[in-house]
Order: sequence, then structure tokens, then C-alpha cells
Amino acid sequence: MIVEDERSPPTGTHRLCGHLRCPRCTAGLDIDTPAIACSHCGQKYFRLGRVPVLLPRPDDHLNLWRRQLGLLIAQSQEMSGALEAQAADPELAEGARLRLNALARGVRDQLQQIVDVVGSALGGPLEPQDNTGLPRGVVEYSYLLYRDWAWEKAGNRECQQSIDSIRSIVTTEKLGQMLAVGAGACRLAYDLHRLFGASETAVVDIDPFLFVFAEAVVRGAVVQFTEASSTVQELSRAARSWDLTGPDGPLAEDVFHFFLANGLSPPFAEGAFDTVVTPWFIDQVPPDLPAFLSAVHRLLRPGGRWINHGPLIYPIDAPMARRFSREEVFEVAAHAGFRIDRWRSDSQPHLVSPLTERSKMEWVLTFEAQPVK
Repeated sequence: MIVEDERSPPTGTHRLCGHLRCPRCTAGLDIDTPAIACSHCGQKYFRLGRVPVLLPRPDDHLNLWRRQLGLLIAQSQEMSGALEAQAADPELAEGARLRLNALARGVRDQLQQIVDVVGSALGGPLEPQDNTGLPRGVVEYSYLLYRDWAWEKAGNRECQQSIDSIRSIVTTEKLGQMLAVGAGACRLAYDLHRLFGASETAVVDIDPFLFVFAEAVVRGAVVQFTEASSTVQELSRAARSWDLTGPDGPLAEDVFHFFLANGLSPPFAEGAFDTVVTPWFIDQVPPDLPAFLSAVHRLLRPGGRWINHGPLIYPIDAPMARRFSREEVFEVAAHAGFRIDRWRSDSQPHLVSPLTERSKMEWVLTFEAQPVK
């Protein structure tokens, strides 16, 4: 459920949006219109809620996301039904019955919240196809929503640790016009915008299952989202509903912009940004890191900076030759035209859930790089 004031449609021309480019033909793109269409190639784009979807084949992505929602609904209903069936076993101990029913409620509640927030923006589910997979934003990354917008109230300090690490290596107090690539649940971009003098910020991601939640929170909504865990230490902590809130209030549409777009090729003109941020991105997403860093370099103005924060944990199918160490990342960055003077690495707790009190340790690399050629 979202609790919020009535929200108006996007209006006004912003400096950063003047640098937008059509993902299909790279011509200038005006999004300050009721219907978004490229005046050069004619490609039409739409908004998911209030978030422009700037992808080369936007309708294909929408159909994929709706099929993923359909699969999520089917599997979640199957899971909650199975838990309730097990709980109905007359020979089951009372504690086990309470635990199974609590888990079933948690699964149902979480699903309903996803349907209410994301499903309504998507236009509802579609029947999944044989090759449809579950949305990664739910299966792998939903805990980022709790960490970014809820767990801090219960003592989690991971967001503050990230800011402290970046503060120690950044050489400016004014980030100017900033792009966060692969922004996910968006807390780091939110904090950097507020604390480091960003004049305008654009956040880009390709997964609506995190992004639509994040957009609502950043605009000032209180969004309920249930956390449930099959690892139950105490019956009272099988599931918990969290209020996702921005700790320092909303950020307006004229200074903080959301785009569902390809982070490997953000739809902006060359030299559009003073700062590009890659949070937990360069190890997981780019199949060709040198090519991606060249794209980052093109997006930066002279005197700008690239800020990286995240680990070096590569996909299991990544070739060993592409699983770069820190030193190799720095070498690739130098070849792409960057100079790295300030960096640090830290081992820190990651995703410490107040519900389960479980987490893992993660090695995190933070650095600032300046374009030099």
C-alpha cells in the first residue's frame, strides 16, 4: 500500500532533460510532453507510472515485465497455498502451525504489495511463457528496498557506511549534474544528491520491480513492504511489514529524475554530467568493461568525476579473463582515459536484516576517477 498526497503529472523543462537522446537513433528527445516520441525516427515511448521508459523496444520490455509479474503471482500463490496446506496437518505441532501460517501470510502480503505498487503501473500481469523467468528485482534484490528505506530505523548502518566511504575519497563538495547507473533502490543516489551538492540527478535502471517502489519513496510516499524469511529463529519474527520512507523527506521531479533505461548505454548526450556514479555495478553488469568505461568517459564534462562504490563479484558465467582485480580495473580505467588518485577498500557487513539478524561480509571498493583525455 502507498500512502501519499495526490501526485501531479510531470511538468516543466529541466536542464538535465535537455541532454536526453533517443535510444534508437540518438536524436534529441523531449519528454516534457504528454506522449513521448522521437521527432527524428518516430519511436514512441511511454511512462511506467511517472517514470519514462527509454529503451529501444519499450513495448517488448513492458510485455516481459508483465509476464514476469504473472509468473511471480502464480508461484507466490502456489507457495502460500503449500504452506497453508502443511499448516493444516492435524498432527503438526502448534509451533510449526503458527510458523507456517505466518510465512504464508508474509508471502501473500508481499505479493499483494508488489501487485499494488508495480502491477498497477504495469497494467496488470500477462500469462508467462515457457522462457519467462522471475523478476530479479524481487528474487535477488528486494532486500535492497528494506536496507535502503527501512532497516536504518532498526539500527542498520550500511547506507551511512557507504556515504562515509565516498566522503573520504571525493575531492569536491559539489557533484553538480549527476548520473547514477544501475541505481536499484536508489538510496545512495538520494543521499549523494542531498549531501554533496548535486544540482540535478538522473537515476537509471532497467528493473521496474525496484524502481517503481523507489520512485514512490523518493517522492515522499510511505510504502508498506513485507519481509518474510524461511529461516525463522523466533516465531514472532517469521515476517514483518516495514514502512519504506525517505529519511530526509522527498526530492522533487525537477531535481531528481527517474529513467528506466539501459545503464550500459544511458540515453544522454556526450558531456551531459559532472558526476557519474556506479553503485555495485561494474562487476555484475558490463560484459565489456573497457567499452562501458569509454561510455562513462563520453558522458562526463571536462573536470568531471566518476565515483565507483561496490565489490568485484563477477557472474558465475563470466570468463576468468574478465574477472578483473582492483589493479586490473584501475588499468582498464587508465586506458579509457581516467586517472585514479583516491581510493579505499573495506570489508563491511552487508544486508544485515533486523528480522533475521543474519548478513554476510563484503569487500567494497570505492574510488574517484577523473577524465584526463
